[in-house]
Amino acid sequence: KEVVRGRVSFWVFPEELVRADSSPGIVEHSSGSRGRPLRSFLSLDSIAARTLAQGVFFAAHRLFSHAHALYDAILPASMGVGNLLFNARLGIATDRWFAREIPVKNHLTGWHHNLTTYLIVLMGKRYGPGFPWPESVGHEEIQHIIHWVLDKRREGKASCIRTAVSNATRIARLAWEKGISLEGTKFVVGGEPLTEPKQEVIERAGASATPVYGAAPGLYVGVGCADPLYTDEVHVLQYMTALVRQPRPFSPNDPSISPLLFTTLHRSTAALLLNVEIGDYATTGARDCGCALEKAGLTLHLHHIRSYEKFTSEGMNYFYGDLYEFLERSLPVEFGGGPGDYQLVEEEDESGQTRLTLRVHPQVGAIDEQKVLHRLRDELARGSWANEFRTRVWERAGTLRVGREPPYASARGKILPLHISR
Repeated sequence: KEVVRGRVSFWVFPEELVRADSSPGIVEHSSGSRGRPLRSFLSLDSIAARTLAQGVFFAAHRLFSHAHALYDAILPASMGVGNLLFNARLGIATDRWFAREIPVKNHLTGWHHNLTTYLIVLMGKRYGPGFPWPESVGHEEIQHIIHWVLDKRREGKASCIRTAVSNATRIARLAWEKGISLEGTKFVVGGEPLTEPKQEVIERAGASATPVYGAAPGLYVGVGCADPLYTDEVHVLQYMTALVRQPRPFSPNDPSISPLLFTTLHRSTAALLLNVEIGDYATTGARDCGCALEKAGLTLHLHHIRSYEKFTSEGMNYFYGDLYEFLERSLPVEFGGGPGDYQLVEEEDESGQTRLTLRVHPQVGAIDEQKVLHRLRDELARGSWANEFRTRVWERAGTLRVGREPPYASARGKILPLHISR
């Protein structure tokens, strides 16, 4: 919407906030999990600035002695190449790059991204501590990553895998189902919230996970605390980003949803942001945790980092706040499956009616769809009379339904609790 200041009003678009005077680097694109992908720029100066915190983060979690691997896509997704460069700046030779395939617009675009990635890896092999060639690994092939972990363990080394939260959960779940222990493995995860149900799946396989928090364009916000009180607790990188909470709650029905506002501070950042709202909220606070990040002066902590979303049907908006607990714990406990098997999707049917479809992965097996719909109805109605009223209207209009299909995943493999078809 328009920015209004007195009698002046104007529009701001993300592309206009991207700097044009930064140092050499690579063009990156966000995954587009909540909208169209954003194009931004990851400069070498920015990588050097971020690596200051990355080094303290690795020291706090004792990751310098680990064997390192990535499970992420090649360009135009940025974090695969970005993490290679982070590690190289710290003198770490990344052992393997397990690369997810992502869709491209056409063969020419795909050729360009493959060539650029190839040249970066080639230069890393020649001048850096060692870059691995990307190996294509789809969901059905993630056992290759487990085999690498076991190979490293036989060599006497623990493993560190950098990937999206959902991917780490998939790897750990497959290992647990096969009776394989991932003891000593550390997942460094981002792209979506590290929730307690996902952490439990990872720990059940013998591994552990710590989050990093950032967003496009060019926000590198925080890294995981080494002595956390909460599953997703991070230290804010206060030398790069200023963060405050919007003083007005986003939803009158839920005053806890107070959006975060971000301002970029470091001269190397890819975008110039001033109190920009990216759709996230969290609990903030300062405490003395005693880990290396706190000793370096990073005393502001975040936890319970979530995105507020709204879906619209029958002329009414609903801000759900946090559906992770319901979709990742409550439904799997009652009906089977695990994190990533349930997702709420706003979509139009063939007649043009807006539907809220609860997607249930076919691998969950037979379920009583009416019971599942009843539980969804109760969850949406919970909290206030307004929620109850909306849910009754949707129920009468036939808005709520169950679909037996895999949940939508982004190009990086992220599965969010709400997907809005655009």
